[in-house]
Amino acid sequence: MRSLFVSTERCRFGKSASLRMTSVAALLSGVALTSSLAVAAEPVVSSDEPQSTSVTQSTTTTTVTTNTPSVTVAPLPPPPMVSATVVTPLPAAPQPIAPTVIAPVQVAPQPQPFVGNPVQGPIYFNGPVWIIPAQPGQAMVQPALPQQLPPPPVFVQPPQLYSPPPLVRPIRPMPIVRRPVVARPAPRGPVFGMGVRFTSYGIRSQEVFGEKPTLMGGGVQLRFRNQGHWGFELALDATRANIADGAFVRTSYPFTFAPMLYLFQNRPDRHFNIYATAGFGLMASDIALYQGSRQERNQQFWEVLGQAGGGVELRFTRLALFSDLRAVGTLLDQGSEPGKFYDGVNSGPIAPSTIGYKLNIGAMLWF
Repeated sequence: MRSLFVSTERCRFGKSASLRMTSVAALLSGVALTSSLAVAAEPVVSSDEPQSTSVTQSTTTTTVTTNTPSVTVAPLPPPPMVSATVVTPLPAAPQPIAPTVIAPVQVAPQPQPFVGNPVQGPIYFNGPVWIIPAQPGQAMVQPALPQQLPPPPVFVQPPQLYSPPPLVRPIRPMPIVRRPVVARPAPRGPVFGMGVRFTSYGIRSQEVFGEKPTLMGGGVQLRFRNQGHWGFELALDATRANIADGAFVRTSYPFTFAPMLYLFQNRPDRHFNIYATAGFGLMASDIALYQGSRQERNQQFWEVLGQAGGGVELRFTRLALFSDLRAVGTLLDQGSEPGKFYDGVNSGPIAPSTIGYKLNIGAMLWF
């Protein structure tokens, strides 16, 4: 079909070419003849006159019109008849077709005789596309569906290459670091206290006018404590004794320093405690003999004392009550002039050494 189509086109092209060549030859001969006649009969025209020329050209003749005086021209003889020449197309050598994508061109449908099935589908090939429409009056037949659908596609797992398992390093257990248990500090108890006390100092190893002197008085004290069991005390007392209605009057001022050991630790919630104490000190004494008479004498002595004992304490929030009993021993300082006078005399106002006791009862404020 393709060869027939190409041959037909080439025949049409050959006929059209021969006709065009004949027309061109006749046109050229007519133009030459007309030009020769016009030149022979053309009058001389002044250059100053305006001239108007129009040329009309068609596919068969060419007409030149000039606005000049009319000239009578003899009619042209008819063009010679030229027989039609049939040009046989030469067979073209088959040339390779380059793989070029040609856009399909839709051609007007041509009536074709009905052949085959009642409905003819479109015909496709590598070139122009002819579409054969359905004949009028023919019903469209839908293609029958297949009785059995094709099986669904089966997915095939591609083979996997062997990959070694990942290297898992053993996890070392972290050492358990136990923080040292730090004991919370205990609540802080009071550390400083000051108070007053009543004191009684009795001498058991001496008799004056047949009586054993007992000195009564009072004093002040300061106490210091840590958070544990230890503390110490500073105290100053003033005591006095009167025997035989002024025949023997003694006034003593003991100053003592005494470390203390408490049974229980120092805590705010500890209200009752027991303590022991032992210390030393100095005692200054003033002796008046036959006071208020002509034989009155006044003498002053120094004694070194030591003490040891214990007591109890009942403490509230700030206020504390205490009581203690201590054994006291003294030594007379015989370096002074009164001491030298009574050296070796046991019946003097103050014996070279004495033994006695001391009772203290008082109250304190703790901070």
